[in-house]
Amino acid sequence: MRKIIMLAATLVASFCFTVPAMADAPKKFDLTNYEINWADEFNGTELNRKNWTPQIGNGNNYGIWEWGNNEKEYYKEENLTVSDGKLVIKGKYEPNAGKVGDVSYNFSSGRITSAGRVEVGYGYVEGRIKMPSAKGIWPAFWMLGTNGKTWPACGEIDIMEAFNTRNTLQSTIHYLGSDGKSDMYLYEQRNDLKKTDWHTFGCYRDGKIIAFYIDRELLVSYTTADNATGTRSVLNDKYYFLINMACGGNLAGGNPDSSLDADMEIDYVRYYTAKPAQPTVNPTPKTTAPVVKAPGKVKIKKAVNVKKKKIKLSIKKIAGVKGYKIRWCDTKDFQGYEEKTIKKTSYTIKGLSKGKWYIKIRAYKMNGTKKVWGKWSTVKTVKVRK
Repeated sequence: MRKIIMLAATLVASFCFTVPAMADAPKKFDLTNYEINWADEFNGTELNRKNWTPQIGNGNNYGIWEWGNNEKEYYKEENLTVSDGKLVIKGKYEPNAGKVGDVSYNFSSGRITSAGRVEVGYGYVEGRIKMPSAKGIWPAFWMLGTNGKTWPACGEIDIMEAFNTRNTLQSTIHYLGSDGKSDMYLYEQRNDLKKTDWHTFGCYRDGKIIAFYIDRELLVSYTTADNATGTRSVLNDKYYFLINMACGGNLAGGNPDSSLDADMEIDYVRYYTAKPAQPTVNPTPKTTAPVVKAPGKVKIKKAVNVKKKKIKLSIKKIAGVKGYKIRWCDTKDFQGYEEKTIKKTSYTIKGLSKGKWYIKIRAYKMNGTKKVWGKWSTVKTVKVRK
């Protein structure tokens, strides 16, 4: 995202560069053994300044004219809004949106960075994002390294980039060539997803591999292990986040036109790390414990849309259960779902967007310290209109 790259070039091997090889990674990413280390759920009504800083202008103030990509927008803070549990970055046609020297910009958009505020290391990062489809735009969710070196020696990890009106989604790594000055990069694309739907975009690093995921399904992975001489791979450093929507630029496929009015929506950004290993304890003598039968299937009595984009739920009580787990999503296959465990038989889901939402619930009993789960309820579909 930071500098000029030409998609026509295919960098798979070179006589003077070391290129990370393809690597094995899980086909599906399982978060069972991971926990959230940091997250921004974009709740409230303004950007959390403990996490993010808006970047303003055409890049000149940061020493990067037109952000190094020939971008044609002027980034403005007012193009960033937080409401209904999401961040919206608006790109639009705006005559004289900004002027730097003798150059005027007729498009405005938004860009944020977590530099100096939030850094991430090994583990899994993920953003749930819905992108617009419009001529001449280039939305991206990406990271830059924190080693203090000049690009590309700092390293760059583009978790997701999208272009123009195409459904092309791309993940890219940038690193310094062995000549000490060349930008080396590798990328992989996927062209069969509807980018205007919600999707999750993730990146996993563990010091040996880097792997990119879409809806937690593997897109591509590469080796990143430090080499035998002890030289550290820049892809194993700590990184900070950037999110932006460029208008025009090297990969945007041209410039937008005067009808541009496009929203990039971000539901959350999360950083997961492995759960701590549990201490080994001496086994206790086995005792015969009563068998706890799994609870019956939950029946949803009521699920209705109420004001402020909420869904009010009522559950038929099941005798002997200790609680219920509610799971909801805006896709039928529950990719990128949210969930909540409750004790009562009523709950109100908040922070939703308009459209169809799918809900299922199951109950649990306790067998000592272990939960015994019942079957999921029939999926309930609720349309949020207000």
